[in-house]
Amino acid sequence: MPPVAPGASSALGGAARGWDRVQALLDRRSSAARTAADAAAAVVPALPAWVGADVERRSLLRAERRAGRGLRWARRREAATVSIWTGVAALTPVAAVAYDSWGWLVAGGAALARAALAGRELGLLRRADDGLPLPRTPAPNPWELRRSAAAEPLRRGEAALAALAAMTRSLGPGAARTLLQTAAAGAAELVDGLRVGAARVVACEAAARAISHPGRRAELARTTEALVATMTTSVAVFDDLLAAAGEAVGTVSSSAPGLVRLREDTEVLRGYAAALQELAGS
Repeated sequence: MPPVAPGASSALGGAARGWDRVQALLDRRSSAARTAADAAAAVVPALPAWVGADVERRSLLRAERRAGRGLRWARRREAATVSIWTGVAALTPVAAVAYDSWGWLVAGGAALARAALAGRELGLLRRADDGLPLPRTPAPNPWELRRSAAAEPLRRGEAALAALAAMTRSLGPGAARTLLQTAAAGAAELVDGLRVGAARVVACEAAARAISHPGRRAELARTTEALVATMTTSVAVFDDLLAAAGEAVGTVSSSAPGLVRLREDTEVLRGYAAALQELAGS
């Protein structure tokens, strides 16, 4: 082995120490992220309902944005590719006239073909699964839900939708995922209804505080109670839905694609080892 020059050895050592520092920084960041996630998982259930509803809604939005980030980047890349090759094809006739060479027109045709292929890929990406349907109705302001009877059923609905979305994302393409996507669409509509009901409850509660007549206030209180009861009945549907979704997720095989082949290779190696043992003993 040829000797290593002292300067090269110090350079290699410095690079190794630099990489060690980078790796330690990444480890600390990942450890901090895990600690923050564990702390959030422990704290969120203990939050007041009027705060928890907003936290669950925002966490679902962030999860959906993270899930669709790769698809959005792919669409932007293909759109940029179409624009670039189309621009190249548009410039080639000018170059053909300027340089008096028909080869530029051939290059322009190739650029148009490349732009067409990128456009086809962009069309496929635009028709691809663009995430789960989300509620469209604006959620009430957390401060409006403070001390409101609508906060608890609304929080349960937002949390159930987030859990259903997480179970749907855990499945690959297939019949089970399609069923859960359909259920998630219905759940999003239900959460829309819960948000509308919560807004009505908040409005009725504000009106009750503004009424001075005891009889009229009692009538409005009964209306508010009926709205809250309707919300509670609606959100109870999520219990059965989440239980059925959990059963569907549990029945889908989660084995890796190469697991069967790996087991077959293991059996072959065991047979080979047994044959070697027999030969050594004879």
